[in-house]
Amino acid sequence: MDLIGINNVNEYYSNYYFASIFAENAAETISGWRARARNGEYRAPWSRLRDCARQYYVCHDREMRGRGSQIPAMTREMAGLYLAALDYPQARPTMESAGGLSVPVYQAVNRANGAPLLWIMLAQGGQGGAGVLEGQVFSALFDQRDAPVFRADCGNEELAGRILFGMDSPPRWLMFIGLHQIVLIDRRKWGEKRYLSFELGDIFSRKEDGTLQAMAVLLHRESLCPEEGDSLLDQLDENSHRHASGVSQDLKYALRESVELLGNEVLYDLSLNRGRDLDAHPVDAGELTIQCMRYMYRMLFVLFIEARPELGYAPMKAQAYVQSYSLESLRDIADTVREEIDAVGEGFYLHETLSKLYRLIYEGYPASGEELRRLEESGSQNDIFVIPPLKAHIFDPELTPMITSAKLRNKVMLRIIDLMSVTRPSGRSGERRGRISYSTLGINQLGAGYEALLSY
Repeated sequence: MDLIGINNVNEYYSNYYFASIFAENAAETISGWRARARNGEYRAPWSRLRDCARQYYVCHDREMRGRGSQIPAMTREMAGLYLAALDYPQARPTMESAGGLSVPVYQAVNRANGAPLLWIMLAQGGQGGAGVLEGQVFSALFDQRDAPVFRADCGNEELAGRILFGMDSPPRWLMFIGLHQIVLIDRRKWGEKRYLSFELGDIFSRKEDGTLQAMAVLLHRESLCPEEGDSLLDQLDENSHRHASGVSQDLKYALRESVELLGNEVLYDLSLNRGRDLDAHPVDAGELTIQCMRYMYRMLFVLFIEARPELGYAPMKAQAYVQSYSLESLRDIADTVREEIDAVGEGFYLHETLSKLYRLIYEGYPASGEELRRLEESGSQNDIFVIPPLKAHIFDPELTPMITSAKLRNKVMLRIIDLMSVTRPSGRSGERRGRISYSTLGINQLGAGYEALLSY
């Protein structure tokens, strides 16, 4: 499912779930709408949202021609179209009291006992193209000059807190609708500033069915305010927690097994390659464990930063780095040689490449500004990339002397890379669940992996 334009801010759902599992969980709802539409008396919500795009661009053109004073009226017009497409009833604007403020509510949906469940508000974005949370809500009632008769006295982020935490009986959901953005806030997650935002320009410019379907699933009246039972978004949230826990468990066991494999391989090298009598001269098991844990922290850290180019550290756009040094390239190698390990298993390429990579990160590359200038003046740009030195303990080779001095076989390093790359087999068939996407892995899941390894 294409989710471009739908922002999962601060992991409203876990990133892994939203990118990989959400589409599967939304399929039943989408199929239900599609079945209702077959009789010709009902149009699927995403189809009606697509129709909204035409009027959105009419409003966008007016704004670009300098008719900024018309933005509130255009926002009200578009809000009516969106809500109709999402099967909300006709709006009945009211003024509500919340946290000592008067709040212009465009549409309110209440529980069966009359308590507020969802408040929908019209909002103008902040200055300089900022989103609706930086702007202010306004009344749906206009004076003779086509201007709102009321605007809130504070910004929408503060207003959300005053509504959700300052009322005796606050609504569960808040929806801010602006000309270019819709924001959905859940009271249960607002304390951590987790919410969903929908960038309408991105969504409507592409008109992808998958994106419009996702938008409909997440904002539809039946998803937020069902006649009975839990909301669909709560069901999705439960699934998100379940899958986040599953991936965390996978990482936990992968890290534990990797520590054992790494430690045993160090002992194998000491005994068979360097002739150390481990009975007469035993290794300090506690120290070896700490070094193996530190080594696995390195791997987890690099997997994460290589998958997150927005962090600006790993030079993933440099061909020389990606093909010759990156851990991502070793994951690809692991995929291709898995069935041919007997032919290459006794070599040391994987460990040597990782050692070089970790040294580059710890020392930085190039080693000096003079070396960088020399590379730039050589005329070839293929081998130029920059890695700032990261003088952290987990990359210090002197803190992992037993591993640094060892020669670790490909067959073992392949297994470790495999464990860190692919989720555990599931079900009786033992089929793999797929390659772990570190770009969509959430901080909480990585944190759970760290904690599990520390505990172990």
